[in-house]
Amino acid sequence: MPNFKNPQLTCSKALLRSLPIFLTLLIITLPSAVLADSHPCVNAIKHLRGDLNVVMNRGGFWTLMEQRGLKENSMIGMQADGKLARIVGAFETLCESKKKPTKQLFLDIQNLLGDARVMYNPRSTNEKIMKSINKLIKDLDTLLVKIE
Repeated sequence: MPNFKNPQLTCSKALLRSLPIFLTLLIITLPSAVLADSHPCVNAIKHLRGDLNVVMNRGGFWTLMEQRGLKENSMIGMQADGKLARIVGAFETLCESKKKPTKQLFLDIQNLLGDARVMYNPRSTNEKIMKSINKLIKDLDTLLVKIE
């Protein structure tokens, strides 16, 4: 209720009542404004690094081939590990540069990492693993040429 005898008292009470509401709205909107400023690359890098870590935490393809008795071809697994890490690193480098990567590039890398994760199927035969790794290396080479 307005106090006509002392208008300053009325304004200060109304201000004090609205201050918590204002602070609550500020706290709610400030993080979303900060997140809106960041480029989608930040989240994309987190996802790609996470997928790469899943493959590498299992020991990578080199370890897979050593465990499956494909020791004579384990260098191919090492190449696949290196190229996977290199393509994620190249994506990060693009994100840091002025030339931002496209969403299609992110999806292509994510699909390759998904294929890499699937190759750890224990029911796969050695021939199927070799064929899958060779295809992965070929696809990685094609994508690396596009990036560089």
